[in-house]
Amino acid sequence: MSKKTEKFNDTVDDFHESRAELNQAKIRLGVVSAAAAYIMLRWVAIDTPIQVPGDYAFIILSLRAEEAVAWLLACAGFGSFAVALLLHVRKYPGHFVWRRLVAMIGEYATFTFALIAGERIMMPFFALIVATALSNGMRFGSRYLVVAAILSQASFVVMLFASPFWRENISILLTFSLAAFVLPAYAYVLLKQTAKARDMAVNAMQAKSRFLAQASHDLRQPVHAIGYYLDILRDEKRKEKRAELVDRIERALGSVAGLFKSLLDISRLETGNINVKAEPIALQPLLIDLIQQNEQIAAWNNVELRTVPTRLNVMADPTLLATMVQNLLSNAIKYARDSRVLIGVRRKGNMLAIEVHDQGIGIDAEHMPHIFDEFYRGHVAGDHDTEGVGLGLSIVARLAHISRFTLNLKSKRGVGTVAGIYAIPITTKTVKPRHLKPEHPQPLAGFRVILIEDDRDVLEATQQLLERWGCDVQASAGLPSDVQTADLIIADFDLGKGALGTEIISAIRIKLRVNLPAILLTGHAEAQVRDKIAIDDIQLLSKPVQPATLRSIVSAFRISGRTQS
Repeated sequence: MSKKTEKFNDTVDDFHESRAELNQAKIRLGVVSAAAAYIMLRWVAIDTPIQVPGDYAFIILSLRAEEAVAWLLACAGFGSFAVALLLHVRKYPGHFVWRRLVAMIGEYATFTFALIAGERIMMPFFALIVATALSNGMRFGSRYLVVAAILSQASFVVMLFASPFWRENISILLTFSLAAFVLPAYAYVLLKQTAKARDMAVNAMQAKSRFLAQASHDLRQPVHAIGYYLDILRDEKRKEKRAELVDRIERALGSVAGLFKSLLDISRLETGNINVKAEPIALQPLLIDLIQQNEQIAAWNNVELRTVPTRLNVMADPTLLATMVQNLLSNAIKYARDSRVLIGVRRKGNMLAIEVHDQGIGIDAEHMPHIFDEFYRGHVAGDHDTEGVGLGLSIVARLAHISRFTLNLKSKRGVGTVAGIYAIPITTKTVKPRHLKPEHPQPLAGFRVILIEDDRDVLEATQQLLERWGCDVQASAGLPSDVQTADLIIADFDLGKGALGTEIISAIRIKLRVNLPAILLTGHAEAQVRDKIAIDDIQLLSKPVQPATLRSIVSAFRISGRTQS
């Protein structure tokens, strides 16, 4: 935060402080006026007996003239004190602790005197003791509420020792004392809760501001590069150079897709739409898959990526565990440019840890307490510009929590970082066999796909991509008039004019009288769409979907179909 911003914030705080104190001073004058009015009414009143149901009766006592004059003079004295405070607040705005304490002591001294000297007649002044405590606390904070509560109890102690009347009516005094303690105590709890909620809201706003700034940067960078690459590609004739440009465009698009994936992950966590389905997992194939998926990114960053072999099996949700390790691995690769990254497993009793070691730039100690906060990045001026909005570690932390694992990160600036997922239970249960990848070069050759997409550009691009993989594609913007036999349906969720992909999928299944497997693509938050899906046997994918991901899922459907046949 700049000095200019800090100075502005201080000015705003002083303004609100002065306004609150000015309002308190005005209320003090209002209390004086109300007290004077009460004394005048008691002066002009006649002793009035009042009979209530039963044998009980009481008398409203009036004040004699000399008593009323004395009390009015007392009101004038306190009024002068209140006016002096009001003028001082106006002339010297700001936060003066001594002024607030003087005001509170003056108020409580006046109320205590009134209750001692006036006894039963001035008993309504008890309400002012509680009101003063709450008023100061609500305006100036919980510390002043505590001070006011202490002063109120001190008032009752003085009344007990200085007044025979209150000693004779000690039960009433104790009731007053209890009320003057309980109400401010309850207000104190509410103030603390309100302050906590306010701080959370402020932190959330600051986090969102950091996110918007970083997301804007991370979106601008690849889109900026894509624009240049496309312009160069348009005029480039050399085949080798065109292939290199396409590779760079793919890399830039991968950056955008990674950003959206992080946002979708955090959105799912926010909605609580994640169920942990633990099962036996063989670690070695999972780690090998992650290494293979990140080889290209590692090559782009000149990172040597290795894993230590293991034969251990663990009990975990395979999707969540893969997401956690992937995020740690992605972070390591980004910050370990021109160095090495190693994934290893450490066993401790019946538990193990998956650790990612890198020899990157490391993290400064000042950033470590916030490293798992959402949208936080431990970036230091002069560091290499890296992609990301500070969600990766936050996602890992929250997934580890719901999986009942622990997460730890150790780092030293200029040395590197070790990030690990710990307390993963080891299991000896049989691991489900993994589907083997087909050995022939075009695993999707002849695979029949019905493609439904209302956006013309997306429809044509997806059709061409599927056909390059060998699929036979029937593409349409809505329900085809002549539905052909197929092996898979791929549909967008929103198809325009109120039509939904789920409706088209159901209609195609009815027409073909076959419960075809289906993939539903959506640009909305996944949790939001799942609530609207009445069909359970549909694979839901959030846009943007990387070609490799789509191909992998379509291939899995084909393999599954062959296995069943």
